[in-house]
Amino acid sequence: MKKASIAVLLFCCSGVSVAAVPDGKIEKPFTFNNEVVCLKEIQEQMTPYLKSFEEEGGVKYKYNVKSGLSYKDTVGLRLQINRVDSGLNVRVADLDYYWLQERGSMCQPAYMVLDRSQ
Repeated sequence: MKKASIAVLLFCCSGVSVAAVPDGKIEKPFTFNNEVVCLKEIQEQMTPYLKSFEEEGGVKYKYNVKSGLSYKDTVGLRLQINRVDSGLNVRVADLDYYWLQERGSMCQPAYMVLDRSQ
């Protein structure tokens, strides 16, 4: 596993802010029909990115929701990502993922902070 630390992760998509983001206000995770809002979309975006750091095949991750977040005009999730293949349960990343509250921007990243340091 690559031991590098990535402070800020930016995707090559429109609307991603470059500004440093202070910690958001801790809230309950946002749910609808007992599912955490935007969690599936985050998994679909992040899993291929995290796998690109691994040298092995068959890598699997589990996304643990720590809390919801809010900051100014954004809402988000604070996640802990663990590698869970081969009997492992090792933390590989902590992710704060924010999106705008506007309906058209739902689940699209406004900005993210990904820390892979141990």
